[in-house]
Amino acid sequence: MLVELRVKNFGIIEDITWSPGEGLNVITGETGAGKSLVIDAVESLLSGRIGDEQIRHQTNEATLEGIFYLNPASRLKIAALLAENGQELEDDTLIIRLESKLAGRSVLRLNGSAISRSVLSRLCPYLIDIHGQSEHLSLLNKSFHLDMLDGYAHTTTQRTEFARLANELTSLQRQLSEQEKINREAVRQQEFLRFQADEIEAANLAEGEEESLLSKRQVMASTEKLKTLVHQSLEHLCSGQNGGALADLNQAMQSIRKIAEIDPALKNTADEVENTYFILEESIRLVQSYNRGLDFNPSELEDIENRLALIHSLERKYGRDIPQILAFLAKTKTELDNIGHFAQNIDRLGGAITDLKSRLGDMASSLSALRKEAAQKLEKSVQTELSDLNMGQVIFKVNFQTQADENGLPVDGQILGFSSSGTDLVEFFVSTNPGEPLRPLNKIASTGEISRITLALKSAASRLDDIPVMIFDEIDIGVGGRSGDMLGRKLWKLSQGHQLISVSHLPQIAAYADHHFYVSKTEFNGRINSHIEHLNTEGHLAELSVMLSGNQTGEKSLENARELLKKASIFKETSPEQPELNIPLSGR
Repeated sequence: MLVELRVKNFGIIEDITWSPGEGLNVITGETGAGKSLVIDAVESLLSGRIGDEQIRHQTNEATLEGIFYLNPASRLKIAALLAENGQELEDDTLIIRLESKLAGRSVLRLNGSAISRSVLSRLCPYLIDIHGQSEHLSLLNKSFHLDMLDGYAHTTTQRTEFARLANELTSLQRQLSEQEKINREAVRQQEFLRFQADEIEAANLAEGEEESLLSKRQVMASTEKLKTLVHQSLEHLCSGQNGGALADLNQAMQSIRKIAEIDPALKNTADEVENTYFILEESIRLVQSYNRGLDFNPSELEDIENRLALIHSLERKYGRDIPQILAFLAKTKTELDNIGHFAQNIDRLGGAITDLKSRLGDMASSLSALRKEAAQKLEKSVQTELSDLNMGQVIFKVNFQTQADENGLPVDGQILGFSSSGTDLVEFFVSTNPGEPLRPLNKIASTGEISRITLALKSAASRLDDIPVMIFDEIDIGVGGRSGDMLGRKLWKLSQGHQLISVSHLPQIAAYADHHFYVSKTEFNGRINSHIEHLNTEGHLAELSVMLSGNQTGEKSLENARELLKKASIFKETSPEQPELNIPLSGR
């Protein structure tokens, strides 16, 4: 509730401190005294803006400050909202302060800390709802219509679950989009990747192959020199005029063997020489074999050169050596395999999305049916309230629409667009005169009609609306005494679940006030100043008398005022007690 409002240098208000109470607060006073100016101050505070023309003449700065006590529902939501912006709500009190200088910047603070207008605008729906000569009208914002209907229909639980699954669907669709983007890129690369893999696999490379080929090529390039060296070595080992080194060693071996037969002391030496002979003999065979191998087909060298050229070509493309080329091949094959996995993921996500859309479509259909059933009851209830307010000619309807969307949900044979609240587009329509077509509520021109239709709606759904403070600015425009009494009853009953503030000209409404405030203006040194006074019992009676008879008050007007108070008192005492508000509106 609004505990205190401090207004300084705003319009004709120099400095006032106003403390409305619980229940129904009625503000009355002479025309031009500044009754609606108090409401304008509240609205400016909540908008975070004071126009230069609103700053009191001959002053440079205006200040507005509101102190609010939060109910549990509002406190929870405001605390969560502030937490998103890195601020904390320490207790149940909220202090909003606005300072604005002529042609200068405004300073906006919440509990002493700077706050942006955008954050403040998000707080407003949890603090005050203003109805009257103002743009700050929740019911003129059609986004609140569905909230009210869901509260009335008790479908907030279903709506919350729908929103959860809708968020899950959005997440799946985002994943699918990302996978499809990746897959498109991969498919474009697939042909090139396959070409690279095929080129490497066709080469049939083996580790160590390049080193072996290089060695062979080196040998073949030195064949003539090798043949000369081999011939020379064989000449010395086994050819020559005397048979070479092998023949000489054989002669020496025979002689040493004969010595060992005479003197066994050289037997081991004879054995070693014999072993040396056999080793040399084997070496000669190997050299001879190597010599025969030096004869090769020139085309073999060409094959080696071609093979090395292929290897070097692949190295320029895929790696500095064969191991790196083979590693590149393995990586390429993995990427090709992943392209297949992308397609599988796309199929899996597509199936999950189809199933979830079907489930959401069924939920949307059920939610819509519950809403339409509740809408019929709300229409009848509002129609009754309008009749009580002498507006029986007004027709109220809850308009339902849907939009086709090829990417939407399957609902009863149609594909419908959806949001986190379902597939329904809900808006309140009215016809204010017989024969006139139904039109959106926010298209009605008359402020008085808007306010009373709003009161009818609020009365019909009052147990579901958790806005703590409601303000009705001159809701009684064009209303007579008999209708005024019914209006007063409606306002008082509505105030049993809210702090309600009403600027009024009708004594029939003021009679139901739990707190009556009188606004007046005085002149001092050529300046007009507005004041607000909390009337006691006698002042309340006197003001009702003036409102009934003008300044020509007397015993008769006082008696009439007492009758109004008595009538209001009896109604209050016999009216059923209003239950506590504990059903929050969805989405607020």
